[in-house]
Amino acid sequence: MLSFSKLLWRSRRLVLAILIAMMLSPIILFTMDRAKDIILDLSNTNKVLRRQLEEEIYHVGTGCNMPKLDPFAENFTSFNRNLPITRCRGVDWVNCVKSECQISQSILRTTKDVVCMYRYIIYVEDQNSYVSNPIKVVGDEIFTLNKSDHVKIECTGNPINNPIVNTHWTGYKAGFRQLPTVPVPPNRKDSYNVMILCFDSISRNGFIRNMQNSYKYLTVQLDAVILNSYNIVADGTTGALFPILSGKPEEDHVFTRRRYDNTRKKYLASQKFIFHMLKRYGYRTAYFEDMPWTGSTQQKFTWFRKQPADHYLRSFLLNDVEEEETAHRGNPTRHCMGPTPQYQFMMNMADQFLKLDGKKFCFTLIVDTAYDNMTLLPTADDALVSFLKTLNTRGDLEDTLVLVMGDHGSRYSNLRNTYQGRMEERLPLMAILLPQKLKKLRPMAFEALKRNQGVLTTPFDIHATILDVLDLKTKIDKEKIPGTALPRAMTLLETIPKSRSCGEAGVMPHWCACSEWHSVTRTEPEFAHVGRVLSEYIQSMTEDVGNLCALRKLSSTEWVLHQRAIDHLSRVNYINIKELTGKTDSLKILDDFYQARIVMYPGRAVFEGTLLYNSAGDYYMITYRDVSRVNA
Repeated sequence: MLSFSKLLWRSRRLVLAILIAMMLSPIILFTMDRAKDIILDLSNTNKVLRRQLEEEIYHVGTGCNMPKLDPFAENFTSFNRNLPITRCRGVDWVNCVKSECQISQSILRTTKDVVCMYRYIIYVEDQNSYVSNPIKVVGDEIFTLNKSDHVKIECTGNPINNPIVNTHWTGYKAGFRQLPTVPVPPNRKDSYNVMILCFDSISRNGFIRNMQNSYKYLTVQLDAVILNSYNIVADGTTGALFPILSGKPEEDHVFTRRRYDNTRKKYLASQKFIFHMLKRYGYRTAYFEDMPWTGSTQQKFTWFRKQPADHYLRSFLLNDVEEEETAHRGNPTRHCMGPTPQYQFMMNMADQFLKLDGKKFCFTLIVDTAYDNMTLLPTADDALVSFLKTLNTRGDLEDTLVLVMGDHGSRYSNLRNTYQGRMEERLPLMAILLPQKLKKLRPMAFEALKRNQGVLTTPFDIHATILDVLDLKTKIDKEKIPGTALPRAMTLLETIPKSRSCGEAGVMPHWCACSEWHSVTRTEPEFAHVGRVLSEYIQSMTEDVGNLCALRKLSSTEWVLHQRAIDHLSRVNYINIKELTGKTDSLKILDDFYQARIVMYPGRAVFEGTLLYNSAGDYYMITYRDVSRVNA
């Protein structure tokens, strides 16, 4: 018999019926259990999500009225603190530029008899790498990277003014080894480069508040288009980034989720991501992320067995952390890569990548500035302005699509406890700089992008837009949410109807910021009941590892919201029961959504979840994708 966690959640009426059946007849109990088992097994959610939707789609084309949120609302600016700029100590002895590493001239002026031992950091898979045997380099000899982009270096020397003293330096350096690439097809010589710079946990409003110089430079000097109704489609970084980088929702990768034992030996398929596709067109690709010990993909999913891009920092940074174990545990140097702030190191890598020959696609995720504490974000403001100025003055913006974005808003800060914070989590930054050449060749595309500034847009649209810019429109996913006329992914270089709703865009009710919810009062029976159902579901999610986890219990229900199911397509909400049970009848009335915030103990764990209530069957439906942990 399936565990309670894998079943539809029944309301108190059905629970009472089961209790009566238990008392009256073992046969009735068996029959009831069979009925529960065949209704829906949530371990097969990925399969269920793809089934034909039968229910009529209500109010398709109603549009999306986003909430009006003031970035400088008093209760939000009060959270900000002026922090000192991140300052890092030390001096790098070695500099790496592209594929060449060499001792710094400033070190040679003060130190003699310099000898360095280089060890390659060799990637095997995401969780496995090794360090090669040392290679000796003397004085100002150039070391050329060929086996890896990354090296561990140990140098010794004698100060010129005190030759009897031996000095020592150890560090990690990254560059870009020479790589063979597929020749660019003759008809694609004029295709564009792509540079995506993503900041973790930064909403559009959060960017306006915390990076005012960058916002001004983007909008005033560079004429960037900031999407005002850009809405995430799923939880966390993977929920936001998988649609951009693969064109597919997170659930298409669900069978590699780490919490399921039967997926432990499976890996994320690197060929599903855009890096792999672009290599076939002669692109050199990079995927940079600065906090591999959290891992945007590895935290929720099993890892890549083959690195997803030509240039990939994971093994490099994991080795650096192993060398200094306290680097990510409150140590003052945590935010530094040697003498360089971590965010600056990431921008330097992205900048250097753009200097390489050939066609280039780079995705850079800077987690360090906001993952634990978004008040660190302003420290990167001037660095981002400088990065953008460099791209502009060097001429990169002529032939490069640049996206400056957030994956989602803050998920765990005190801001998240407010209504505006909850909305901002769903509305990240998305700033778009089209290549200047494209704007000249396709002026109507730029006009369409500006018209779409206030229309509901999603990560699926960003993937489609990237492909459109790269003249790969035939690769855009044509999938439509059943019952709608619009494709789920729409390029922003063509006009998107203002009437587009969350349902048409593939945004679940839990994440739709333009939903209209109504408060349920504490005196209404649904208030206590929804909180209890949500808490029982959350507790059930750890049943398979129950021996490792404390039993969580409901401490309080903070609020409950209610919405009629008239505007949304939740692909888990419309289920062809005939396929699951063999019966001819189907669920035809899917009435209400409820959303709740609850507190569970031990540990004061705060969760939010969205449940579908079916009034005809008197039960609730919920999946793990509609539950968020909102404190850490």
